[in-house]
Amino acid sequence: MTCSLPILPAADADVDQTAEFIALDNLDAALRFYDAVDKTYRQLIEHPDRWPLYWLDHPRLADIRKRAVVGFRNHLVFYRIDADVVEIIRVLHGARDIHSILGES
Repeated sequence: MTCSLPILPAADADVDQTAEFIALDNLDAALRFYDAVDKTYRQLIEHPDRWPLYWLDHPRLADIRKRAVVGFRNHLVFYRIDADVVEIIRVLHGARDIHSILGES
């Protein structure tokens, strides 16, 4: 199954901010991060239901799933499946206050 992949502006900004932060120390690693995010997105559109639901005690967020970025396991992609659409909501480092951030999104 191949799905469409809308990326919310907050998720797009998350990726850019993370890459900018990584680039402060290592430009090559920042470029690898962009490639890894792209690879992760491609996996999500091919098999979106492969990764687990991310439990949040908020009815509006009950269908959120998470997937680690390939090769950057501390960075998590949060997404939602709706028929043949995989909507990327946020891309966050696992050490952040994910519950609060997703609750605000």
